[in-house]
This record gives sequence, C-alpha cells and structure tokens, in this order.
Amino acid sequence: MIHVDHVCLGTRNLWEGTERLRAETGLGFYEGGWFPKLGLANKIFPTGGDTYIEVESVVDVHEYENGNPAARFFRDKCRDGEVFIGWCARVDSREELEHLAKRLGSDVFETGLRQRADGTLGIAVRTPETIPCWKVGLPNFFYVADITMHPSRVSTQHGTKTPLGLSWLELGGTEEEMNDYLGISAASLNLRFNGGAHGLHAMGVNTTAGEVEIRRNVLSSTTGKL
Repeated sequence: MIHVDHVCLGTRNLWEGTERLRAETGLGFYEGGWFPKLGLANKIFPTGGDTYIEVESVVDVHEYENGNPAARFFRDKCRDGEVFIGWCARVDSREELEHLAKRLGSDVFETGLRQRADGTLGIAVRTPETIPCWKVGLPNFFYVADITMHPSRVSTQHGTKTPLGLSWLELGGTEEEMNDYLGISAASLNLRFNGGAHGLHAMGVNTTAGEVEIRRNVLSSTTGKL
C-alpha cells in the first residue's frame, strides 16, 4: 500500500525557517541532523499518522561553492524565499518498492543519507532517487523496515498543538497524471489538484486545535515527467 510519508520545505535559513513554521502552526520539532557530503541539514516536524515535514537548508557553503549538485539545487531553488521542494511516499514492503522500481524503470537505492543528532546514520531504501523526482515535481517512494523507527515518532519540543495526521496535499498538474504515476487513485491519498505547476503547493495538518494550512511557493521549472 502507498502512503504519504513526508514533505520537504526548503528554506534559506534553517533556524529562521524552522522558528517561523513553529510560530505559524504551533507544531513542535526536533533536530533532524545533517546529510554528509550534500551540505544540507534539517529539522523535523512530525505531523501525525507516520508523516512529517522536514525543514531543510544548505548549511555548508563550501559544498555549494565546490559545485555539490544537492547543495546547488537547494540554494538555487530557495534563492527567492521558501519553497516546497517536494514530497515523498512510502510503501509497506520491499517487494512493493521493487515492483515500483521495475514499473518506473528505476533501481532500488539503499544508502545512508541522514546523520542523526545522536550520531547514527540512517539507511534510506528508496526508488527512484529523491532529488531527480523533486526536480520534476513528482514524489519518490521509501520503504521503512521498522516503522517504530520512523522520523515521525521522535519526541518534539516547543509545540503548542498535537498533530493528528495530514488532511490533504494540494498539487499542481492533474489527478489523472498522478494516478498514472502512482499506479493507484490519487484521491485515496487525499491529494488535491489545482492544474498549476507540477509539485507541492500547500498542505493541511489535522491537530487537536483544528486544521492548520501551510502554503508556500511551488518548485520552479517542473515538468511532471521523469
């Protein structure tokens, strides 16, 4: 089964962007860690129901200056302000992931990505590779072998509301296009479509104090095609 897993919100200043999202939504967060060799770091806002938002930014200027593709992608896309970089889905089994990889003409990637604040390096199993999907406004797919270790299940600080899960995502493009890409009904994931630029435009989070809407710029120059 396919689920919405997480959303990536790119920001120019990791700390300022995190504080602004906390103040805007009342959601708590924790220190996510950094991405070795990418020049990026994040802070994580669990949103309930095994979903989360990662606020992510370039933190190593040297990686950017040396031409690191990931650092340059984030820096260039966030040049004019915050932007929804993309979103990711999740499946329940390795077999599902391998089936998706075959259907999409991709490989299954299994590498360490995020160095957590406690020093451990998390292994991410995914298809296709993440940033190429985000660049065109599409999600990729992750498999989390032990859901109890999911990033959404870590305790947070500084929140005033308890998240209860995502209520919807607003995407560009059309429902038919996303149905074809996912291989399932996009409506089953509470995905809405505005016909605009491909990518994530807005999202709703259910909380104990009602629904919170988060709206940001959509990623530029997306095509909706890998």
